[in-house]
Amino acid sequence: MRRLCNFLRQFFHPAQTLHFDNGPIITVNQKFAEGGFSYIYSATDSIQRKYALKRIMCNDEEMIDACRREVDVHRQVRGDNVLHLFNVKYVSSPKIMCYMLFPLITGGSLRDEVNQRLLLSDDLNQVRALRERQVLTIFKGVLKGVKSLHDAGYAHYDVKLENVLLDRQAVGAGMNIGDEEMNPLRDPGVPILMDFGSARKLVVKLVDRRTVLNLTELASQNSTISYRAPELFDGGCRHGPLETEIDGKVDVWSCGCLLFGIMYGASPFEIEFRQSGSVRIVDCTHLRVLGGKVPHAPASREVAHKYSHMIHELVDWILTVDRRERPTIEDVLKRVEGMLTRQSCGVRDMV
Repeated sequence: MRRLCNFLRQFFHPAQTLHFDNGPIITVNQKFAEGGFSYIYSATDSIQRKYALKRIMCNDEEMIDACRREVDVHRQVRGDNVLHLFNVKYVSSPKIMCYMLFPLITGGSLRDEVNQRLLLSDDLNQVRALRERQVLTIFKGVLKGVKSLHDAGYAHYDVKLENVLLDRQAVGAGMNIGDEEMNPLRDPGVPILMDFGSARKLVVKLVDRRTVLNLTELASQNSTISYRAPELFDGGCRHGPLETEIDGKVDVWSCGCLLFGIMYGASPFEIEFRQSGSVRIVDCTHLRVLGGKVPHAPASREVAHKYSHMIHELVDWILTVDRRERPTIEDVLKRVEGMLTRQSCGVRDMV
């Protein structure tokens, strides 16, 4: 019956094909994700290689410019932990459609991983938290992806659990141990940073009040509030001799929120711990972020004992409200690599 349905669907609605200039002819298959102005489809070429196809409807020149900026960022960024853009094509039909062709990453996102592990469950017996070494290994990959972006002269501006894919094929099937879905020893995969639509130049000079207002307005449109750095809120920064520019430390802050999210299921600014040890999601406000207070799990919550004092100090260090005192992406990466090295030497074996 399923084969018949598929046959009828293909007969009456034949699959669309796209020919990328200097690239493959691909067949567009089913849609598996969508955003505000974009859709993501699975696709294959003539020899059945699999791709992810992003289709963006460009309603105006502003949207076309946004697509071109995103493509430019992809073309300039190099690294193992960033999503690679194979080809791009613009089609008029009659509105302009932008098609971007990427490798198909089937491991889901970090958000999917967190959700599967039920980190926000009220039933603490259901929680299957990652081990500390796994958390640090994933986080190291995210940091390397962000650093690749910074090295190319861009800041991401929307680093979050949803924008990190997990490539399990990259680590090989032999790395998985036991239950494929929930075993805590299962390797989650190699983190791949994606969605460069919000990316902007790495350094923004704060030349006047208008520059600051434009920066905060863009951030409110393109970044997620619970991961947004304090300086990207109205009142979070001012132009002048003490605050002359905004740089990649906006992403460092977001990485700190993401690290906390890998451990506990959400950004520290949208979560509270009950005395029972369970968690609840709360509204994230700019006052919460500007306050910079990171919640800590009570001793009654078993997962509180799962992670060392060092990793909690790492979160606090990254989430420094004063960006002049906040570490750089290089500083954080160096510290995480040192923590992993010490664990490998048996100082603290969390694996």
